[in-house]
Amino acid sequence: MLRLPDIRHHLVGIASETLGEMFEAYDLAVDALDRFRTQHPGEDKLITEYEQLCLEIEREVLVYCADR
Repeated sequence: MLRLPDIRHHLVGIASETLGEMFEAYDLAVDALDRFRTQHPGEDKLITEYEQLCLEIEREVLVYCADR
């Protein structure tokens, strides 16, 4: 689940393919990030890259919701 508690109520009312794809991408990125943190804790560059990716997806969701 996205770390966006302020708009969760808004997200519930939106059903779109675009939003679903963003959620799927976020889920995959978070899963990979969790794996990297546990299996490769010394790979700081990779972990940072995926942390940034997750934040970017969260920002995309915010922009998407603001435009609706």
